[in-house]
Amino acid sequence: MQCGNNLKQIGLGIHNYESTFKRLPLNQTPSASFAHPAPLTAHSVSWLVGLLPFIEQPALYEMYDFSFEVSNDIRNGANLNTPLIPSNAFVAQTIIPAYRCPSDGLSRALAPQANMGDMNTFQQNYKGVAGANWQWGGFITNGEGIGRGRRGNLSGQGLDHGNGCFIRSANQTTKVEFRDILDGLSNTLMVGEAIPEFCSHTGWTHFNATTGTMSVPLNQRAVCGGATTGTKMGDLRACRGDWPHNYSFFSLHPGGAHFGLADGSVRFLTDSIEYTLYRRLGCINDQNAVEVP
Repeated sequence: MQCGNNLKQIGLGIHNYESTFKRLPLNQTPSASFAHPAPLTAHSVSWLVGLLPFIEQPALYEMYDFSFEVSNDIRNGANLNTPLIPSNAFVAQTIIPAYRCPSDGLSRALAPQANMGDMNTFQQNYKGVAGANWQWGGFITNGEGIGRGRRGNLSGQGLDHGNGCFIRSANQTTKVEFRDILDGLSNTLMVGEAIPEFCSHTGWTHFNATTGTMSVPLNQRAVCGGATTGTKMGDLRACRGDWPHNYSFFSLHPGGAHFGLADGSVRFLTDSIEYTLYRRLGCINDQNAVEVP
């Protein structure tokens, strides 16, 4: 129940953000030209950071210095594992209750983030849906004919050119507004659950750790080197760095996971959901307005 409430709070925050800025929160890369309502020099910041003022965390948002990346705190003499207050490293290690599923008794609250060296960061349980085009690992789907729309012709590069609500990099041409979700807000998945212990790309402030693909089936068991290793928790943890097969959605709830829809509602999907249907629910405009089961 608390996990569902977290997703409702996140969904409401996204709606308020979109109402204010006429776009969904962005995942900002160093090369992008603009970010959240932050200085134009902003670097490497996730949509979860941009959402902070809309989930009753304005003070933490104001503490973040958008002029440089978290890893650059070390240039100012900061110890990244005992960070200065305030600093981006301090923000990255702050635990946000709304971003944490209480049913996940397995994952560490702080763990190394793949893109930030050895620095421990807060590991969140929710990621934005990037869509269903994917060109890595054993679940390749090139997205042909799916969700072309405003983002142009899609390849399988579902990180920066996804056909879902959130992608890894963002600029004026890749932003998403609710009016772009042509399949309908009540038919489109927007945010889903993740288990940090099963994926090394789950650190809440980094743009490369806050999205997931629908091309990998829900609760897909660990895959390392192209071979399924089984269902034991130890196997899943051992494959934490195998991002082509775990940059996706997973939960420890029996039989499935919670998702937040673009209309702000929350649904529980079973992990036996038909694969094509699951993928289509993650696309914003694939012209298949299927209903969420």
